[in-house]
Amino acid sequence: MMEMKNVYLASVASKSGKSVLSLGLATNYPGKAGFYKPFRESLVQVGDELMDQDAVLMSEVLKISEGRKLSPFVYDFNEPIPMSRLTAGYHELCEDKEFMIIEGSRDPATGSAHKLSHIDIAKALNAPIVLVATPTRQSIDMMFLFKELCRQNKIKILGTVINRSSGLPERSFLEGHGIKVLGEIPEMSELKTFRVSEISDKMDAKVIAGGKGMENIVETMLVGAMSIQAALGYMRRTKRKAMITGGDRTEMLLAALSTDTSCIIVTGGIKPSHTVLSRADEIGVPVLMTTEDTLHVTEIIEHLIARIDPTDKDKIAHVRNVVRDNVDLNAIFGL
Repeated sequence: MMEMKNVYLASVASKSGKSVLSLGLATNYPGKAGFYKPFRESLVQVGDELMDQDAVLMSEVLKISEGRKLSPFVYDFNEPIPMSRLTAGYHELCEDKEFMIIEGSRDPATGSAHKLSHIDIAKALNAPIVLVATPTRQSIDMMFLFKELCRQNKIKILGTVINRSSGLPERSFLEGHGIKVLGEIPEMSELKTFRVSEISDKMDAKVIAGGKGMENIVETMLVGAMSIQAALGYMRRTKRKAMITGGDRTEMLLAALSTDTSCIIVTGGIKPSHTVLSRADEIGVPVLMTTEDTLHVTEIIEHLIARIDPTDKDKIAHVRNVVRDNVDLNAIFGL
């Protein structure tokens, strides 16, 4: 029987792109792959449960029925779980798998006080590490810190994958100092788009106009907290946007409707004027009304920007192809 292989994806900074690499590895592995992310982080509601966003995605992609087990724990500084429970959760998922993808926490320091860090978990699971980073100087410094920690703990580093790379001038520097670059994944602007209907579902907003445009694509957001004179220039330059502002700012809302706007979100529960709603209906720009404040709405949209919906087959296929074309998969899979 062939020995099961694994890899531990260690982020050297938050928002480094572990989710993209995990998805790319899972969809490209030629055999039966599994996934384990010990600590839940970005949470989504699934039925009556709060589950980790990455676990929900990977349970769908890998057709694993008990998605909750893919990310079973929350890191609690005051009541940390023992390593034995963490490793038991991992081994339960390994049955019939040929390759396990282990995804670490977004913050490289998480768990260090209780011997539950990237290094500790990788060592306990006997997993070689792939560092996941973006091409910043801070990330490069962190790679060398990890390299030294792995040397001290006798853990193998397979190399690093650089996300959002536009061509890495530091590659020769890294490889000249013993860190192999396994791939450079370019910026994928396609992953930052979502539909108006996703915003509405996420914040349970009331659609008060423009309902025929619920499948409009949103690429960015603009908060209308400035004067109309200052905002107009931003509106004209910002395409396919979600405009967030108060319902009583009629002039701002009409200006947004005169530019490339995918939807308007009015906060504070204030209903816009009839003129605004009629114009939105006419051109098919949804107006979503919520009692939430602007900060909360902004956080919801930022969360959506970082998310890959498990049902979005186009995005999943795009990630699979980009990772396949830009990462040395054989080196990671051990093929």
